[in-house]
Amino acid sequence: MSLRVTLVCPYSLDEPGGVATHVLGLARWLQNEGHRPVVVAPGERAQEWGVPVTLLGATHGIRFNGSVAHLAIRPAQARVAAQAVMGSDVVHVHEPLTPGAAFAAARASRRLVVTHHASFDPGRAGALIRLRAALLPERVTVAVSEAAARTAHAVTGIEPLIIPNAITAPTMPRADTREPGGRPLVVFVGRLDEPRKGYPLFATLADQVPEADFAAIGPGLGSGGRVRQLGRLDDAAKALVLQKASVLVAPNRFGESFGMILVEALAYGCAVVATDLPAFRDVVDHPGFVSWFPVDDVASARVALRRRLAAPVDPTAAGALVRRYTWPAVGPRILDAYALVAGAPGADVG
Repeated sequence: MSLRVTLVCPYSLDEPGGVATHVLGLARWLQNEGHRPVVVAPGERAQEWGVPVTLLGATHGIRFNGSVAHLAIRPAQARVAAQAVMGSDVVHVHEPLTPGAAFAAARASRRLVVTHHASFDPGRAGALIRLRAALLPERVTVAVSEAAARTAHAVTGIEPLIIPNAITAPTMPRADTREPGGRPLVVFVGRLDEPRKGYPLFATLADQVPEADFAAIGPGLGSGGRVRQLGRLDDAAKALVLQKASVLVAPNRFGESFGMILVEALAYGCAVVATDLPAFRDVVDHPGFVSWFPVDDVASARVALRRRLAAPVDPTAAGALVRRYTWPAVGPRILDAYALVAGAPGADVG
């Protein structure tokens, strides 16, 4: 049966982060499987996404969990989002407790699946978040990782299904990992000016490991030194860099719920050197491909990086390790969640 699926993303598509990338990837996979997805999300710049998208307009930046979330919080945007879910066989809202459009769309839905991506300590905000959760209708609840599931349970009282994020499997052959002149390439992916991403440690490593070249992918300005800052790249350009890289360094400090960039790097045959965060270990913990170091520990990171540079991974084996995080593996599990609500009474009608 072909499903009309409305996917609601709370974050702007003008500068897509991990959640937006996941939502768009899911929409494309659903479309390829014969379903009829539409994405509803903040944003002002129409682009070629490959799937139908309803943009909600300008966003307001709200600082939360060590980063800035760009949300559509105006009442008019909430009304548009709520109207957009009408007529759907399934409404799939990502981060349904965020203020604005996602929360409004979730409240307006009857055949509802929600996915929680974030991992954080609710702290003093917990009571308010639990109140918002109580206002949502009956739903199937998903979390992308054990870390995200713990947060979701703390604020909703619901034990989520755990269905991970997914990537589109690389189609290009693995390139020679050496830059011209025989030097290995070490890469960083993330916002350079977001403290929780740990870019300063990466820049320090570049100064301390002169036998490799270093490049950073992502927006923001960081200390330069030996790091070639490539800025924000589209998916194709980022893939070309990862294809050539020997090692990805992920020096993230906190606030992570899923190590998507670790999965992407391994899919392209890169070894990984990353901070020892529970959310990262939950995704992939294999000593043949990943080395861990304590948060902010430059000396340990340097030792781990040099060991990885001295022992390159087998690209084919690395790619096989993360095959369970590709859409052919993850997509059917999401459809199983949809099946729990798609035949329920009380369809969204408009």
